[in-house]
Amino acid sequence: MAKEIERVVFVPVIHTDPDSVETARQTVLENRPDVVAVELDRMRYHQLTNPEQYENLEPNMESGHSVNDLMNQIALLEKNLGQETGAKAGMEMLAAIEAGREVEAKIALVDRPIDRTAQALAQVPLDEIYRLANLIPEATEDIEDGKGGNLMDFLKEDGAVEDLLSNFRKEFPVLATVLIEQRDAFIAQAILSIMNDVAGKIVAILGAGHIEGVKAQLNSLLEKDSAT
Repeated sequence: MAKEIERVVFVPVIHTDPDSVETARQTVLENRPDVVAVELDRMRYHQLTNPEQYENLEPNMESGHSVNDLMNQIALLEKNLGQETGAKAGMEMLAAIEAGREVEAKIALVDRPIDRTAQALAQVPLDEIYRLANLIPEATEDIEDGKGGNLMDFLKEDGAVEDLLSNFRKEFPVLATVLIEQRDAFIAQAILSIMNDVAGKIVAILGAGHIEGVKAQLNSLLEKDSAT
């Protein structure tokens, strides 16, 4: 069975970006793939498809647990940004899933389960956790002041995401391993499993910061397979 990476159409998206919602949907409709792979796990998918169960749940900013506090701050940042842009985080994934069902594609949730990521975060040095947590409120305040559009414009500039990732890895190397590299590896393995099972085209909707890492990991896995 052919396993060439060329039959995987990678779609980089920016969470909370209305343009990414439309890009995800149109790419699926135009390619009519056998499988649509989205950067979600089961818990996140349930949250997105059952919003009434979560809409009144505000992040607890005083939990006293450093990892929970960080994840709550990130959730609040995304919520505020989504309110300003009009595209809640995850809408691009739901748009891809809806389009996939329109073309009768299979849907695959390929992100690492959030509880496993939380467990890995518990091993990150507290210095990194605290330093990142201290940066987020300022970004959240900027968004609440109406500067979210500026952030979206910046992220769409050529090389912006790559520069941000490079700086993030320098400032927060262990966090980068947990939040980026480990998830890249998980997603790549999930896509490889799909490639082994399905001969046709796959559309993979991933955050822009994961695309290159997942491609590199997937190429490495394919090379190992071809060598055996």
